[in-house]
Amino acid sequence: MVELFQVLGGIAGFGGVALGVLYLLYRDLVRDIIRRRMFRTLTSAQATALFGAVVVLAFAVAILGIFATLAESTGVRQFLVLVGMLLLFLLAVLFLAVRVVTGPAARAKAGGGSGAERRLTTVRRYVESGEADQAERALEASRLDRESSVFWYWKARIALVRSNLDVAYGYVEEALKLDGRDPYCIALKIELLLLAGDPDRRDRAARLSVESTGLSRELDAWLRQLRAEGMFDGGVRTRTELEARCPLPTRTTEDAHAE
Repeated sequence: MVELFQVLGGIAGFGGVALGVLYLLYRDLVRDIIRRRMFRTLTSAQATALFGAVVVLAFAVAILGIFATLAESTGVRQFLVLVGMLLLFLLAVLFLAVRVVTGPAARAKAGGGSGAERRLTTVRRYVESGEADQAERALEASRLDRESSVFWYWKARIALVRSNLDVAYGYVEEALKLDGRDPYCIALKIELLLLAGDPDRRDRAARLSVESTGLSRELDAWLRQLRAEGMFDGGVRTRTELEARCPLPTRTTEDAHAE
């Protein structure tokens, strides 16, 4: 190793020493990491950041060494040109470092969002087809935040598919604790109150419909349809009948992703 640095230093000065450091980094670090398959124990973001840092820092050492060697034998004008080139190189290194650090995270975020949307689309499809068990598994697989009203909304919808009205009502109340102005949760709560078949709950549904008017155009249209169909007058008997005549406002995956 000493002989290597003596030869490189004698030929190219400090720049040769820097190139020797670059070679040793590859021989003793990068190649060893690849040979031992250490990347398998890292996430893709960690592996990219590690490899990018090694490459960028190694080349930074090499370029600085070459710059130091050339600077010894140049005049003032040439020295200023070298300084400018060095600053451009450092800016390029900084840009690459930022891309290495932020690139995987940004891709993971974008990919996670689209993946969550696909899984929530699956949940919705199972709910609408009455497959409660599959919907439950899809909702758990979506890893939706439990502190999100969207999670409890879909929990309530799944319980409603199973005809567990009291459980569904408890879930929708949890959703409204997190977001009391969520129009989809309010519509679901009104439907559950109407399905209870109790005059007091029907009156509560009517009052809630008045209080919630103006929150969203979709909710307002649904409430007008309920009134037109006489749903607040005690005519509703089953969920199938209610949703056939007044389908719940559709919660899209874009709504969930926005939250």
